[in-house]
Amino acid sequence: MRAPCLLVLVGTFALGACKGDATAPPKPARISVSVTATIVGTVNAPVVPSPTFTVLDDKGSPISKVSVTVSVGSGGGSVANVAKESGGAPIPVGAWVLGPTPGLNTLTITVAGLPQAVITADARPAYFVDLRFFGAPVDPVFQAAFQAAKTRIESVITADVTDANVITLDVATPAPAGCGVTGVAALTERIDDVVVFATVDSIDGPGKVLGSSGPCYVRTPGGLSLVGVMRFDIADFQNLKNDGRLNDVVLHEMMHVIGIGTLWSSKGQISGAGTPNSAFIGLQAVAGCQFHGGTAPNQCGGGTVPLETTGGPGTRDVHWREVTTATGIGFRTELMTGFVSAVGTPNPLSRISIGSLGDIGYEVNLSAAGSYTVPSTAT
Repeated sequence: MRAPCLLVLVGTFALGACKGDATAPPKPARISVSVTATIVGTVNAPVVPSPTFTVLDDKGSPISKVSVTVSVGSGGGSVANVAKESGGAPIPVGAWVLGPTPGLNTLTITVAGLPQAVITADARPAYFVDLRFFGAPVDPVFQAAFQAAKTRIESVITADVTDANVITLDVATPAPAGCGVTGVAALTERIDDVVVFATVDSIDGPGKVLGSSGPCYVRTPGGLSLVGVMRFDIADFQNLKNDGRLNDVVLHEMMHVIGIGTLWSSKGQISGAGTPNSAFIGLQAVAGCQFHGGTAPNQCGGGTVPLETTGGPGTRDVHWREVTTATGIGFRTELMTGFVSAVGTPNPLSRISIGSLGDIGYEVNLSAAGSYTVPSTAT
């Protein structure tokens, strides 16, 4: 009678195995990521917070213990502490650091048998100039000059300025209430670090008003540029393109938007404004002048940098002095004097100008300066 009893037990175990097959583990159906829009980040900096992912079954439920591969795609970045498998809750991809060059970076999450999930990040310079054209269509050659100026400034200013959230910020109304940017709705966004509106259109023909530029909104607190505008006469722009001075003029004017000349007074960096002794007193600009050889008393040896004393309010006190006077040297070809140099003459951006940006509150890269020598002390 014992043998039938053994057969019954074996049969019971077999039935149990069949029931287990009916509840097989769920299969992965797709990869869900925490971000679908492009992340905005900074070159050579970690993406914070780290994006997360979840592996889901066909009913949308998370599955844990699924093997995954996380890898860097374009952009030249890196990822450390990489996730190896999924969890029952969202799992960070790892410590993703964006690459050294501005542009798009991608991170890919792979699970065998499933479409890959790709996360995209826009790696921006530490200081980002958000250039926006308005008005009439801008010639691609002119656009290239603006882009070159933007890139140059982003190489000079080396640290982020605190982002600013703006709500219905009026840019259409003319200054001082707005910026006079036509055809653009009020801004509701997070600004990193400065928005520069630019237009090239007809003003008054060649040889008269070239244009204007400067900040129309500054940060509170801090007083650094938040939104600015650049306007140029297309006739003068065409002439500048033809004679090779276009890039210098655009960089000069964009520097005014960032704050050279336009923010000096509000930052308390000018002495003797409106007098023959007008001078910039910032220590970094003075040190830059001395670096370029301006150590004599009528250069920068007395602890100041001579400012322009001629012209109207858009020229005097907001540029380095052009020609030598009884009260100071003239800097002639330096980019931020009030007069563009003759055709074929370089207009270098010196440590004097870069240093002045440091004096008003930016972190700057002095080694980004061009080759320049302060003129001799002769009157």
